[in-house]
Amino acid sequence: MISADEALQLVLESVAPLGVERTPILDALGRMLAEEIRTPRDIPGFDNSAMDGYAVRAADVAQAGASSPARLRVLGTVAAGAMPAARVEAGTAMRTMTGAPIAAGADAIVPVEQTRAEGDTVVVLSAAAPRACIRPRGEDLREGELVMEAGKRLSAMDLGMLASLNRSMIDVYRRPRAAIVATGDELVDVDQVPAGAQVVNSSAYALAGAVREAGGEPTILKVARDRPEEIRARLTEAFAFDTVLSTGGVSVGQFDHVKGALDELGMHQLFHGVAQRPGRPLKFGTAGGRPIFGLPGNPVSTMVCFYLYARPALLRMGGRRDLGLPRVEVRCAVDIKTAKDLTEFVRVRLRREGGGLYATPAGSQGSGVLSSLARADGLLIGPSSATMLKAGAQATVLLLAAGAEDAAEPFFERPLRHRN
Repeated sequence: MISADEALQLVLESVAPLGVERTPILDALGRMLAEEIRTPRDIPGFDNSAMDGYAVRAADVAQAGASSPARLRVLGTVAAGAMPAARVEAGTAMRTMTGAPIAAGADAIVPVEQTRAEGDTVVVLSAAAPRACIRPRGEDLREGELVMEAGKRLSAMDLGMLASLNRSMIDVYRRPRAAIVATGDELVDVDQVPAGAQVVNSSAYALAGAVREAGGEPTILKVARDRPEEIRARLTEAFAFDTVLSTGGVSVGQFDHVKGALDELGMHQLFHGVAQRPGRPLKFGTAGGRPIFGLPGNPVSTMVCFYLYARPALLRMGGRRDLGLPRVEVRCAVDIKTAKDLTEFVRVRLRREGGGLYATPAGSQGSGVLSSLARADGLLIGPSSATMLKAGAQATVLLLAAGAEDAAEPFFERPLRHRN
């Protein structure tokens, strides 16, 4: 068997970003930008007012104050979206709303709070320096300036920025389409109550959610029963996708037919078996340039192998560069046993204490105990060189959920008092 690091290296060497597609920006949230974005013009395209007030010549109000106000004739009003109809000359002012262009001749804005209106005259009660309360042309972006580089993951604010540049369509990396093939006579669907030795096909739904989290498009195919011809037919259907995630049938049992079917379909195997727990039977290879993951059947093994190997592959296929799970350094809150000569990924809960993070196993570590994975904040890496991590020992945890290392306080400076 190869090590976990060797397995991941083989996986990542086998995948590359998929093709580029053009998409509306409203469909681009979370996608990876595949082109360079530069601004076609200055933004804003004109000097404009930062406040409601009056556009004036700074020289006309240089000596203004509460006891010696300046009196200026008001020429009119400029609303946001309108152009000034007159030039500001000595002794005049233009009422100007926030965001409206600055009239020619004016070089400052006096906020309305520092004025008093008297008919067609404004009484200015405070001096204004040149360029006061004026947002200059190009303050945000200059024509030709680089706004976004290719490879950027697009956020909500990026969509707003693209809209401001009149970019309704952009080039992004294509989302990887993943076929999920669950195998086993014992599996029933989510809306069927299991009877006898049946179990619900939970892994398919967990995988579909994890694929979406990784930016992919999952499709759950019909369950393949433990018959070679049915498994072959389902895998043949799956080969039309960008990647295949099968669950079960990759060990050495009497009904483990996935390995043989993949070999018959021409998969080039790169490894089968990884020195880790859970997930040792993992099988990986390629067929027609697509990565094929033969994931173990136990639900925890399925998902741990997904997060360690399939998730980074999907991210790279979708154009991402940050491929690993977030990781934090912790201390063990209790003694934690690990497997001999295997890298063990221990499901743990995290708590913050005295400025540090402490990890505690999140229940039974059996590969069929899905609840312990659902309750876990992350996977503690138990090195193959040790069989015990003593309480207080340092360790690394791969986070399964962003922010799992700390409870988020919603307030900014201090909580508000309770209001009745």
